Amino acid sequence: MSKTLSERAVHVLEWPRVLEFLARHAQSTVGVARCRSILLSSELADACLRQQETTEMVSLLNGSDPVPTLGFPDIREQLTRSRKGGVLESGELRDCAIVLALMAEMERYAELHKAETRALARILEPLHAATSLRTVLRAIEGAIQSDGSMKDTASPELRRLTHQAQELKQEMRQTLEQILHSRRYEEVLQESYFAQREGRYVVPVKADMRGRIPGIVHDVSASGATVFLEPRELVELNNSIKVADLEVEREVQRILRELTGLVASKAEAISQGIEVLVECDVIRAKAEISRRLKCGPVILNEKGRIMLKQARHPLLLIAKEHVLANDIHMDETVRVLVISGPNTGGKTVTLKIVGLFALMVRAGLHLPCAPESEMAIFTELHADIGDAQDLARDLSSFSAHMTQMIHLLSESATGPTSSAPSIQRSLVLLDEPVTSTDPHEGAALAEALLCRLAELNMKVVATTHYGALKELAQTTPGFANASVEFDVDRLAPTYRLFMGIPGGSSALEIAGRLGMDQSILNDARKRLRREDQRLDELMADLQRRQHQLVEDSEKARKARQEAEEAAREAQALRVRLEEAQQEARRGLKKKLGEQFQRARAEVQATVDSLKREQKLIKAKETKQRLHELETQAAQNLTPLVQAIPIEQLRVGDRVEITGLGMIGSLLEAPQGKKRVRVKVGEGEILAGVSNLVGLAHEASIDAAPATSTAMTPRRVSMSSGLGLDEQTVVDVRGQAADEALDQVVAALDRTALNGAPYLRIIHGHGTGRLKSVLREHLKDSPYVEEFRPGDRSEGGDGVTVVKLR
Repeated sequence: MSKTLSERAVHVLEWPRVLEFLARHAQSTVGVARCRSILLSSELADACLRQQETTEMVSLLNGSDPVPTLGFPDIREQLTRSRKGGVLESGELRDCAIVLALMAEMERYAELHKAETRALARILEPLHAATSLRTVLRAIEGAIQSDGSMKDTASPELRRLTHQAQELKQEMRQTLEQILHSRRYEEVLQESYFAQREGRYVVPVKADMRGRIPGIVHDVSASGATVFLEPRELVELNNSIKVADLEVEREVQRILRELTGLVASKAEAISQGIEVLVECDVIRAKAEISRRLKCGPVILNEKGRIMLKQARHPLLLIAKEHVLANDIHMDETVRVLVISGPNTGGKTVTLKIVGLFALMVRAGLHLPCAPESEMAIFTELHADIGDAQDLARDLSSFSAHMTQMIHLLSESATGPTSSAPSIQRSLVLLDEPVTSTDPHEGAALAEALLCRLAELNMKVVATTHYGALKELAQTTPGFANASVEFDVDRLAPTYRLFMGIPGGSSALEIAGRLGMDQSILNDARKRLRREDQRLDELMADLQRRQHQLVEDSEKARKARQEAEEAAREAQALRVRLEEAQQEARRGLKKKLGEQFQRARAEVQATVDSLKREQKLIKAKETKQRLHELETQAAQNLTPLVQAIPIEQLRVGDRVEITGLGMIGSLLEAPQGKKRVRVKVGEGEILAGVSNLVGLAHEASIDAAPATSTAMTPRRVSMSSGLGLDEQTVVDVRGQAADEALDQVVAALDRTALNGAPYLRIIHGHGTGRLKSVLREHLKDSPYVEEFRPGDRSEGGDGVTVVKLR
């Protein structure tokens, strides 16, 4: 079979309508023409590449950075003329500039999106040479206006000549104004205005008075009452203007020749760039109809595998939005699919879907079907659909169909055989083969024809009403049945396709619904063989069962989707609730932190008063007040934190040190002890058992973020051998000065109340600013008697040791 499509196959499949729809989405005249004559791929790799190009363009169109508009003038004829020595007009050069600017814009866009355009990069590659065309673009834009006229500044000489011509014309206008207002011309002028004729300035003079003014007549009005006269005193000035205009025109032509030469020198590169723009325009048109028809890429193969899911007829989608989708399955083992069912039931629609899809994938178009679909590449396509009667050639319908089949078989017999028998390269679509003749002979001939086509390794889809073909498809390996559904009650096709079962023609039922006499229908039923009646009833029952099965499957699918959606919503709700709970905990901790800050301020004021008054009773009251606040805070946290009693804590359990708000794990059991070792971060501290709160696993995770809040020190480390605990060491390394200062003030409060003589502040070295701020504060603190840098064993100058009063 010929590698090109037969005209009949193109016509009966309505492929030109698809191409015309594609052309309507192109933006350039060249792109429109290219869409109407689009080339089809013959190799799998090329078809996959073209499909990927469309996929990438769809992604770009859906992105935030819009693809440049690809409408541009067709300048191919101008390029050819420039190469032959012709001079381009300014408007034609303007069109060249538009194309060059678009090429530069596309080159910039391609560079920005090169990570997203791996397949398109092959087409866009020639645009990288567009950088050499920028000199041409700048030269044209420097000389030609956007409306296609020449700029006065195109060259210094043109600017001088234009200025000179304008001065002369200005002088002419002044002279004319004097003439029009002169008493000498008052009686002879027809009207008070001046005009131009043949590039020379003239005044309208009454025809019967032209002899009174010496000069040259250039024109006469239609009525003959007015002559347009160039007075003698204007002749020399008109001559000067004419010469100036000629000099301007000569310079303009020189510039046009120079610019044309630049275009001609780069004509080959410009032609390549135009080809890139055309290809991009066509690919964009493919992407646009993919978005319009809700199409997508499919898996391509060359094994004859057709596994279409939710396939829709593209031409029906163009006409209306909602089209019933069908699954069409023909794997490698199925060579012939026989579709049966009533007339107008949608058999031919299915044929055309398969045929159009075979053409669309070769053109790089996306298919209107589910993304997990597969489609084979068929380089040879034969379609015998509709009435082929040709009275001019004296061919009946039967003769015309037979002639086409004979031609198909003869070409297949003489054509090259495939070196790989498993590769099916030919697709044959037959609409009710071998009809318009004796049914028994026609059915037998149709059986033999389908068997021969299967032997020739062709992929065949055929529609039929012949019971023998349905039986053949049901019993022969490599054959398969399918049927279309027809709603007899509504006398309307449903276009639903059922794979694997044959269908009845329902001719008597349809005739009855259309109004056929009931007695005729009863007589017809009596004449039917009992076997045929039972077969029709069986096929109708099978279709009903299949229909019910499809509906049940669809309901189950929807129920599953609804259940999955409900599960997702429940999960999202749970996450939101957890986030709300955590937010509430954070809010409560923040509120308690503010309370502690107020308490510390109260304690500080009391301690100051104590130091002034030297009364022990005041200190005890203050300590009791702080204890009450801590107890109240613990009670407020009780609903949110699941505490483990001290007597149940074991080594390794998570605990919170309420005095500091830090989280750690026990290194020893607390029962019967006043202080225990707790691992915090990478170090360990000695904490009082009364300050420990056991945390459940979930609560410890939620409470962990609180260790970095501003109300408590972030981390306390133990220096080996110093015997420090959480009351005498505060670690503020890495904190902002204000945050560190708050923690040091709080630590001084606790240390003073506990009666400890020393406080060690670990601030590190860093830039030294944190150390300076803290030590400056210690100078004025009422708690501090003196302070010093730590010695080598205490951490050196990265530590400040404070002695309290």
